[in-house]
Amino acid sequence: NLIVNRVRSNAHDMRGTVAMDSKFLGKRLNKTSIAKARKNASAERGGRLARLAVRNENVLIANTKGGGHAFIGLYLARKLTSDGHKVTILNDGDASKVTAKAPYDQYDKLADEGVEILWGSPADEGVVQGLAGKFDVVYDNNGKDLDTCKPLIDAFKGTVKNFVFVSSAGMYKPDNIEPCAIEDSERKSSAGHYGVEEYLAESGAPFTIFRPLYIYGKFTAKGAYLDFYLDRTMRGRPVPIPAPGIQMTSLTHVEDVASMMSMVIGNDKAIGKSFNLCSDRYISLAGIANMCGKVAGKDVEIVLYDPKTFDPKKDVGFPMRASHFFASPQKAKEELGWTPSHRLMEDLEEVIADYKASGRLEKDIDFSVDDKILASAGKVPVSV
Repeated sequence: NLIVNRVRSNAHDMRGTVAMDSKFLGKRLNKTSIAKARKNASAERGGRLARLAVRNENVLIANTKGGGHAFIGLYLARKLTSDGHKVTILNDGDASKVTAKAPYDQYDKLADEGVEILWGSPADEGVVQGLAGKFDVVYDNNGKDLDTCKPLIDAFKGTVKNFVFVSSAGMYKPDNIEPCAIEDSERKSSAGHYGVEEYLAESGAPFTIFRPLYIYGKFTAKGAYLDFYLDRTMRGRPVPIPAPGIQMTSLTHVEDVASMMSMVIGNDKAIGKSFNLCSDRYISLAGIANMCGKVAGKDVEIVLYDPKTFDPKKDVGFPMRASHFFASPQKAKEELGWTPSHRLMEDLEEVIADYKASGRLEKDIDFSVDDKILASAGKVPVSV
């Protein structure tokens, strides 16, 4: 079931499909390009962290076939390749069905950069056993519970230098006293990721765990976080937000996500540790609306509603939690030497430009629930 594809943008043009043990058809990094990548990475990080770029590890990224984490694999592969590592992506799903959409429509470019693309289920024991022992570092950006993660962990736990699991900050229990989560905050044992983290700790494998929050950036398979605000702001509509509107959260650019994740390779300080994978800047739910309006040059009207009357997710389609949801990345800063390079305010102009260019501004959107909220608040529904 595992195939190697020289993937093109046209999903129906699956050229060069060969068996798993055949020679990869993509271009490998030559010595000159590797030296250049090492030089660039060294200049970028400097000093102590530059050593990470010259290890030239063989890295496997198990990547999911959809959702908000899907484009992590794309950006992580690019980052690691630029650092001089040899990268293979094992992507879940059917290539013929997903390569016409983001982020998988970028895989042909990844292959040109020297990344090997494999298609097969990381939860399939037959697939992962065929890859066992061939990689120094494994990133699991696919599984969300032990059933889907255990085959990959078991296949590599005795051979890799680090098994890196992309978990979720959503597993933290809400705290109405200290809402900003740190890595030692209490976790929900009912969360699927919890079982994976516990199994990793007991497996004997050298591991690192990352817990991301909301992620934004180009080629996302889930742009709903900012699109919810832009759908309304760009059309001159009020923005309905669950009361009280001051709930704090954070949005992190995917390049900063990939940057932090890349820093565990060759870093003994990362072994056996978990890290919050998020921006160090926080913003309220209402603040996101105000920021979108400021950057877009639009007046913004925020309408608060009782989340007990209108379910934010089911009724309104609000893409974020109605409670505080933010975490501290201080541990990653101190132990990995990580520093974010993006700020949402500075990135929004590009986000809005991409929103317009993609045709989303002309898309028909059902605002009927919005109008019910407006009516309940004594406001006249808006026709757009």
